[in-house]
Amino acid sequence: MRKLAVAVAAAAILTTGLQAPAWAAAPEAPTDFKISLEYTQLELAWKDDNAKNVVYVEREGQAPYVLTTVAATAANKFSLPGYELKESDKTRLIVKSEVDGVLSTGAVSAWFDTHRPARLVLLDANPEGPEHTKLTWKAEELPDSTPGDPLDFSYTNTTVSYTVATPGHHYIDHFPASAGYGFIRTALYPRPFEISMFAWNEWGASKRAAKAVRLGTLGARTTVPATATYASRLGIKSTIDLFTGEGREERASGIPVELQARRDAKDAWKTVGRYAGNTTTAFDTGIAALGNRQYRLFVPARKVVSTNVIALTPAASTAVKSSTTLAKFTAAGFTQPTAQVGTTVKLSVKIQPAKTVQATLQRWDGKKWLNGAKIQLTKGSALVLIKAVGRGTTSRYRVTVPAILFNDLTISATASPTFTLTVR
Repeated sequence: MRKLAVAVAAAAILTTGLQAPAWAAAPEAPTDFKISLEYTQLELAWKDDNAKNVVYVEREGQAPYVLTTVAATAANKFSLPGYELKESDKTRLIVKSEVDGVLSTGAVSAWFDTHRPARLVLLDANPEGPEHTKLTWKAEELPDSTPGDPLDFSYTNTTVSYTVATPGHHYIDHFPASAGYGFIRTALYPRPFEISMFAWNEWGASKRAAKAVRLGTLGARTTVPATATYASRLGIKSTIDLFTGEGREERASGIPVELQARRDAKDAWKTVGRYAGNTTTAFDTGIAALGNRQYRLFVPARKVVSTNVIALTPAASTAVKSSTTLAKFTAAGFTQPTAQVGTTVKLSVKIQPAKTVQATLQRWDGKKWLNGAKIQLTKGSALVLIKAVGRGTTSRYRVTVPAILFNDLTISATASPTFTLTVR
């Protein structure tokens, strides 16, 4: 029993020797504590007596919290991305040494702010040539709540980024913030797609700009009657398809469109009519038939600005369609459809355009049209005297006019409606 008691007492003395006495001195505080930024990494470094270290974050008005611990065997430094610190007006870092559970006093950094950039304001977006889009923006510089702190970066170190979101893909690139504008080679991306903008610095990213840019597609189709009578309305119908998002057709009205025409492929297009189109139904883009021409519908590049979107669509045009114009007969026939054999009857012919041209009277023989008298039209009009022959017959007639050049446009050769003369 005595030996056992002695052994127990010895063990108690040994155990007591392993515990830190309440009066143990605190270790020396770290020295030469420095903080710096390397791009977006926050770097901490200090000196001590190879002790374990505890790193704290303190925001003004709040109790410090432990950021990390550094083993005694590790280097006296620590690194973390700046965005891991919450945004605040005033933050500082504290590092303490720890020996046997006892903490030293802290080495304390200067106060610094961790402000993210202010939200960008997208001012405008416009096409810049066939391949690029120019964006302009305003970026506010936030007030510096800790002027002169060791982590202060110039505003020019803020980066403006943009994201191009296409179906199934996101592309991110950057602009220098100080420029206030930038060019994106938007021809690289399949439309429709959206561009959104944000700014970021060493502490993280701003909220995305409230306004985005959408680059859409615009398609047009048109139907053109193959033939029309001079001065009548050529009933051209057109449709527009507008997409500013994947699989989503926009419902829009009041879209400016132009009907363009030319004589043939050698000529330049000229605008002959302007209309307001829509994407919900076919709309009329008709015009008077004034001669043989080719037509297309042209939709100018479009820009629509709303509270949260600038929508841009490139110019578009339809396939080329041709239409033939025929002369208009306002009169073609005998003033008296019945006559006695041997009498003289009057043939009245009037056309539009009122062109001086030689026409031909033709008679149907049951198989083909036979040329008869020549009719000289003066300013589109003629009244011809013809002798009635062929007692007991009723004959079918028509008048033909050759192709006419009028106001630099061709009116195709035209035959009048048929008319009859009965001879008794």
